[in-house]
Amino acid sequence: MKLETLDIAIAGAGVGGLSLAALLASRGARVTIYDQMSAPQPVGSGFVLQPTGAAVLSRMGLLAQVEARGARISRMHGRLSGNGRTVLDVGYRPGAYGIAIQRVALFDLLLEAAINAGVRFETSSRVTDIEAGSAPRLILDSGIRTATADLAIDAMGANSPVAAKAATELGYGALWATVPWPEHGIFRKDELEQRYKKASQMAGVLPVGTARDGAAPMATFFWSIRNKDFEAWRAAGREAWIDAVRSFWPEAEALAAVAEPVHARYRHLTRAPVAGKHVLKIGDAWHATSPQLGQGANMALLDAASLASALCRAATVGEAIERHLKQRQIHIRFYQLLSRILTPFYQSDSSVLPFSRDIMIGPATKLPLVRSLITTLVTGELLDPVGRIELDRLVSEKKVAVQDQDALV
Repeated sequence: MKLETLDIAIAGAGVGGLSLAALLASRGARVTIYDQMSAPQPVGSGFVLQPTGAAVLSRMGLLAQVEARGARISRMHGRLSGNGRTVLDVGYRPGAYGIAIQRVALFDLLLEAAINAGVRFETSSRVTDIEAGSAPRLILDSGIRTATADLAIDAMGANSPVAAKAATELGYGALWATVPWPEHGIFRKDELEQRYKKASQMAGVLPVGTARDGAAPMATFFWSIRNKDFEAWRAAGREAWIDAVRSFWPEAEALAAVAEPVHARYRHLTRAPVAGKHVLKIGDAWHATSPQLGQGANMALLDAASLASALCRAATVGEAIERHLKQRQIHIRFYQLLSRILTPFYQSDSSVLPFSRDIMIGPATKLPLVRSLITTLVTGELLDPVGRIELDRLVSEKKVAVQDQDALV
């Protein structure tokens, strides 16, 4: 199957939608992204690109720019707020590292890549459903049906209205804000730091680099909060929150003092990835979890690369979908289960779970075999998701396409 013959319609201009669009359009497919915003724009906080997501960006030719804007992370370190005892200490395998980056920085690079690849954008186009079939169409809130495509992609995130189902909203969310990096503070530029009190209080500081060339370095500050307590938090006012931060983590007070926090809610959600003939979900539209394992953007990048790789190698769209699902399902199912199991240890009202966390996880991470396993788990590399999607084949396909164009010239 030649990608040059395919029309692809993508609903949603997030990490998954943009990366998939850029990958396919750069290989000759005709790709259109439909997004409800008047202009494509990022939503969400800073995060860590793990080696899995970085591998995809490397194949897209964007890794050097991502590294230039992000902050290299070598350690994730969590302590108890009271006595400073380490209860989480995770590094990376030799030669590997994470890249903490502002969502706007990655978004800008992916958007530029998509535009340069020839992706078309239909903004102010809110997709409410997708009409499945051999020639699927997106249905807009105006009732208009878009032109037919060979494949329609739902990349609208956990709130997607397509084949919607009830989701388990977690009891805890977070307040997050992007703030100036404290150059002369105690925080390390290569470390995600967190503080815990049981599982009901958690805060974190993540260096996230610069939004664009020449901009000042920033950090993302997280503060755990019960969703049902948000209105009371807002009513109590800013000074009450700063006092709470000072009491919990004195060194983070200065970050809270300049923060303009946004309330984020999280959910566990796994939908069927196929929403009808030639209609496929990727990213959080397929599999949403809490941010405790930090895999959301990385999973979306893997989904995009897997589908692009499958389309390059398959004879038909149906065969490509089957190949893509075979490549991705075991990794996604495992991490969905893992997120459900581990989240209550870090965000819940339980007293027993954080107690067991505090006495077991910290000491266990000092054992070489356990440390290696936890590192592979936290970085998303368990079950070899990059190897499963055969990224090298995706690169070779691109080289062949370029050679064919050169031959025509």
